[in-house]
Amino acid sequence: MNTNENYNDRNRLQELGGSDFQIAEGEPNIKGWTVKDPQGNTIGEVEELLFDPQTRKVRYIVLDLEGNFLDLEPRHVLIPIGVAELQDADDDVILPNITADQLNALPVYEKGSLTRETETTVRNVFGTMGAAGAAAGAAVAGRGTRDKDDFYNDPAYDEDKFYRNRPNTSNVKDDDQTIPIIKEDLEVGKREVETGATNIRTRIVERPVEEHIKLREEHVDVERRPVNRPATDADLANAKEGELNITERGEEAVVNKEARVVEEINLHKEVTEHDETIRDTVRNTEVDIDKLDPNNPRRTSTDPNDPRRPTDPNDPNSPRRPNDPNDPRRP
Repeated sequence: MNTNENYNDRNRLQELGGSDFQIAEGEPNIKGWTVKDPQGNTIGEVEELLFDPQTRKVRYIVLDLEGNFLDLEPRHVLIPIGVAELQDADDDVILPNITADQLNALPVYEKGSLTRETETTVRNVFGTMGAAGAAAGAAVAGRGTRDKDDFYNDPAYDEDKFYRNRPNTSNVKDDDQTIPIIKEDLEVGKREVETGATNIRTRIVERPVEEHIKLREEHVDVERRPVNRPATDADLANAKEGELNITERGEEAVVNKEARVVEEINLHKEVTEHDETIRDTVRNTEVDIDKLDPNNPRRTSTDPNDPRRPTDPNDPNSPRRPNDPNDPRRP
């Protein structure tokens, strides 16, 4: 068995996928989540998690650099769990203090080939050990479990730093209870709404009209009357064959229509303002704390101004009881 195989046997780290373990209740499963920088630029994706099955602690995020905005070579690298943190709202993993040079300096991770030198290089990339730590990291290679646990006793492997934006609510003790104090504030704003409308339509209508006019017409009346007189020269001059044409004329009505503007309608809106008082109710949480005396089943108020609260004559903060004959402060 070679050195790396001996180290893999001792170091115990396993990938979560395919193991008999699962994410603890109340903690998110980040496999497949996008890894971003604080500005929202994509660095990669969470491919896998490396954890210690004995201590039940996640040690590394296996980061797939495929599609990173830094144009780094796509590969799998290890990110110590304490270097990253959860985004407080979205399902993203944030690397708040990491540079392209650091990512570029990380060794390639391949399943089943994790060595102490690889882990030491990863930890040194993020500056958690310094120059002196590199020698210490190499010194623990090949040692037992105790030295291995000391290796991970470093802020870079602090799971609490990773989950601090999303605390695990399942770890709250049954005896610990939190009562939220809620107060409502009344905010009054304005918005524009439709309160009415005016529609104006135009249409063309026809109505009969009449005008009276006198028209002149010409008519030819032929009147024949008998006469008996001697013919004159003029009569003889007209006494010849011929045709006489008399034209009759008349007047007819000529109709012409002229359109004229007889009225104008102007449209405008007038804005008025009025004062209005808005009335509503707001709620807030008030807490009344009563302490129970095990020797007295009656509830005891902690309000110093509560007249039902028992008095302590030796307590200067205890309210006076004018009618208490045992109160030395009685007037």
